[in-house]
Amino acid sequence: MTVSPRRLLVLAAFAGVAGMAWWLWREREARQPPRVLLLTPAVQGLDESVAYGLGRMLRDQWEVGSDPTLLVASLPLPAGLRPDDVLVRVSGSRQGDLLSLEMDWTPAAHGEDGPWEKAQTPLLPPQEALSRLEAAGPFRVRKDRPMHLFPADLARFWEFAVLSSVRDDVAANAGLEASKRLAESEPGSAVAWTNYGEHVYRNLWTEPAGGDLPQTQALMAFDKALALAPGYPRAAMLKGMLLTDLGNQREALRVLSAARAMRPHNPDLYSSLAYAGRTSGLIEGALRAVAARERLTQPLRPQMEWFAENTYLYAGRWDTFQASLEGQHDPVFVFYQGYLELARGHEAQALPFFLEGAANRKTSIPFSDLCAIYAATLQGHPDEALSQLRTFEEERGHLRIPDGELTFKVAEAYAYLGRSDEAIGAAGRAFAQGFGCLQWYEQSPLFATARQNPRWPLLREHIRARQTLLEDAFPPDLFG
Repeated sequence: MTVSPRRLLVLAAFAGVAGMAWWLWREREARQPPRVLLLTPAVQGLDESVAYGLGRMLRDQWEVGSDPTLLVASLPLPAGLRPDDVLVRVSGSRQGDLLSLEMDWTPAAHGEDGPWEKAQTPLLPPQEALSRLEAAGPFRVRKDRPMHLFPADLARFWEFAVLSSVRDDVAANAGLEASKRLAESEPGSAVAWTNYGEHVYRNLWTEPAGGDLPQTQALMAFDKALALAPGYPRAAMLKGMLLTDLGNQREALRVLSAARAMRPHNPDLYSSLAYAGRTSGLIEGALRAVAARERLTQPLRPQMEWFAENTYLYAGRWDTFQASLEGQHDPVFVFYQGYLELARGHEAQALPFFLEGAANRKTSIPFSDLCAIYAATLQGHPDEALSQLRTFEEERGHLRIPDGELTFKVAEAYAYLGRSDEAIGAAGRAFAQGFGCLQWYEQSPLFATARQNPRWPLLREHIRARQTLLEDAFPPDLFG
């Protein structure tokens, strides 16, 4: 076959472009900042919760002000770390309102044995101690870092540390008013606004109340944080998750894409991108986001405080999904361990997980409720389970965050109980609330009886139409 000179030129040009793209990609990969593996701070004079809050503040400061990929680690470290990984431990002491800090770091390959390099501050106002520690450590401080992340008022700093330590919904609800007061009194603190937004978010998810003002309060808080600290990963992640829960995946993906462009090495942003993608049915994009996060975190497990990685579930990678859940005891993870056993037809193996999740009422309360419903079903009390499910759906109808993905779990529970009409009704509400993953509507084993309902084909067409629009607007390469 004869190839024309023009075709040869086109092929050569294409090869040149492809080669340049590959070179740029390799250069970008080569310029990735080192990973910092942060051990939990040990500060004398602080109780465990305040120490956790101080650790959260350190991570906020370093994620906003520096360039490393920051990962939380514990000893012993896993095998397979990278040669340039840096292990960091922070210690110090509090005297009155003043704080002294010490930071030691060593190549992670050396483990605890070091040798350790050291930076130390004298007793200082906490904000100054944190800034000095960052400047002296193994980080490249960004020129565009905000000057004031934390409260300027010394008297408020330790209250702020307590509010930064929230790890469950009960504590978040108890601290809601205090977090609001602190943000309003420190309007220049990006972290204060993010903490307030997180407190409101958790409250919206668990406490029924009328009106939509709190939704706007949470979004306003995250917007203020992002205006003060553009690209701030925790604020962008939480805003993206909230928008997804509200059924506005289009805006969530826009916010998260902008943050990713500024902080491409932050794993949490990819978790939130995967959440928005999978609930839109953009499974290929969501898998790319998950893969990008895994490249940043392996062999460590990413911090998944807010949700299970259902991307694996919807994509049919059930073994990977199961592995991501193991060893975690929050009701959301325990629920999905039982759920996965049910999907595989293993009812006896599912029951212990549902009993464990039902007994934990401190956090992820809606998933604790779902665990109780499935436990009653498997223990031979379907009428009791159906009554609980209807009560659960009624209560969730008054919540200010609809969360379509969770509403689809309600639909699956109705279908599992053989109530196909109620299952299709709940599935329609899930779709209206933003859950549009056609692949899982079509393949979920727990939803199987509902797919025999005569109303199912019309719902499927609506889901397909919206998913197609989002696929056109957000191609997979947007995700990672």
